[in-house]
Amino acid sequence: MRLKITLQRALTQRRDAAEKICLPVDEVHIWSAGLRVGGAALCTCWDLLSPEEMRVALCHRFAKDRREFVVTRALLRQILAHYTGRTTADLCFDSDTGGKPVLRGTQGLHFSVSHSRDLALLAIAHSQVGIDVEYIQTIVLQEIVIEQCFARAEQSHLQALPAEARAVALYRCWTQKEAVLKALGVGLLYPPRHVNVLADGRKSHVVSALGRNWLVRQVAAPVGYAAAVAIEKPNCRLRWRHWRLARFPKQRSTCAPVCGCLEP
Repeated sequence: MRLKITLQRALTQRRDAAEKICLPVDEVHIWSAGLRVGGAALCTCWDLLSPEEMRVALCHRFAKDRREFVVTRALLRQILAHYTGRTTADLCFDSDTGGKPVLRGTQGLHFSVSHSRDLALLAIAHSQVGIDVEYIQTIVLQEIVIEQCFARAEQSHLQALPAEARAVALYRCWTQKEAVLKALGVGLLYPPRHVNVLADGRKSHVVSALGRNWLVRQVAAPVGYAAAVAIEKPNCRLRWRHWRLARFPKQRSTCAPVCGCLEP
């Protein structure tokens, strides 16, 4: 997979309506952002949240988990504001019948967000989409967890790998599985072992689940992470963007996106 990166000029997000980003029907935009921020940047992120989001944030017991939730939700609001042309405060979220978050009052704009260990990924498309990122840990998972979450073919494939390669393969398999479940809007309510994502090492393949087909692709991620996206429309092109959250005064945030195109 070839990654072309082209720099774009900085976008400035203020309290007024955001400068709109065009999303062609044949593209899926994938945003990445680091979540390790503090000081004025973290204060501004708090300012962008709704009262309900603030209440959820305060329910997190550990400061690291609370910070990651706050920054992820703020980034989600900032980025979606650029696609809708609204202010961050005007964005309201509902849940569909499966509990998947949806943007109220917006037809045909779908998103999925995931974060792990100071990294967030966000996918935006005109059709259903799911994304997942996981920090790869070398802790050996209990056999019962593998049996409950992975199909038999996946289990056999993982068990046949050398120990040093098994952890990476396991997380790549899991992120693809989770991306499909999130795209479907069912999450872990649907048994993960019923979604077989084994693809003989291919980076892009079609997965069938609940009577629907999904194009599943590995997503470029920093060393130590695994990530994948599930797309309803197989002919969509992935465009990769990075959201840099810089230091800024309260009630004003500056972001410098780096954009590129993922090509097979």
